[in-house]
Amino acid sequence: MPSLVIEEVAAESGQRVVYFGHFEDQLIPADMLPPNEEGGSTFLRGWEDWGRVVIKVVENASPEALTRLQAETAILADVRPQNFPELRFSNLFVDNPVSDEPLPSKLYVSIEAFVVSQTLGKAVAEYRANPQAIVDLCLGIANALFPLWMHPKRFVHRDLKPENILIRPNGEVVVIDLGIVRETGGTGITKAGWGNAPLTLDFAAPEQIANDKEAISFKTDFFAIGVLMYLLASGIHPFRTSRHMAEHELALAIEQNEPKSLHEIGVASPEFSGLVEWLMKKTPYSRPRTPSMLIEKLEELKRETQ
Repeated sequence: MPSLVIEEVAAESGQRVVYFGHFEDQLIPADMLPPNEEGGSTFLRGWEDWGRVVIKVVENASPEALTRLQAETAILADVRPQNFPELRFSNLFVDNPVSDEPLPSKLYVSIEAFVVSQTLGKAVAEYRANPQAIVDLCLGIANALFPLWMHPKRFVHRDLKPENILIRPNGEVVVIDLGIVRETGGTGITKAGWGNAPLTLDFAAPEQIANDKEAISFKTDFFAIGVLMYLLASGIHPFRTSRHMAEHELALAIEQNEPKSLHEIGVASPEFSGLVEWLMKKTPYSRPRTPSMLIEKLEELKRETQ
């Protein structure tokens, strides 16, 4: 991509690198035929109009990783959820697209619109002792995920955490990273059973930790929202009682322990605390029955906290 100008590395993890950058048409080689000529291509042409973008590059992705990457881009292209970054381009490159020479390693590249925002992880302090702001945030998360939850395939995000929640300057919520999204009832690409599921443990529901594929649904995301609400309201993770907890200890705590209610520790109203407890029920059937029910309850709380 000779017209790509890399501005900075946003994140780096193993074989995956995320860049911020933009495209400049003037950098396209003169010998690349324009689209109006025979054999020409629209590749790179006009991409500078996209402005700043996010470029995700994965080198030599395993078949499992490639399946997840392609699923993410397919969902963004199919569902086009409003509160997710807009997908501009995606492709698996085996050959150099300009010279047609084989690449030393295959590269999966996706390009998304850049979202002017900050992550929730950098804004946590703004929500302490501010139940109205927390309710507004969680309403934004629920509304962002509603098109996925209500899609015919009933997609589950499965990785809600502060780093995957962006907040625009106007307060609008944008959810990112569909890397481990799951179709409810789908066979999946991992083995069933404890320890086999892709997850971020601090925000994983018991059925996700157990990788109980039949039990994973939008209610799994509800659990993560409950953990977020508890953490933001109290500054304390409901299950991680020590910074040095081993993963298996945290997993067992999520599956077995009942944290003190937010009302009991004096940081939330009975109504706010009750919703958080409801969302963090151990069994999915004990949580809110539908996405609409969750949104309705959050809207009730919003009216009460105004």
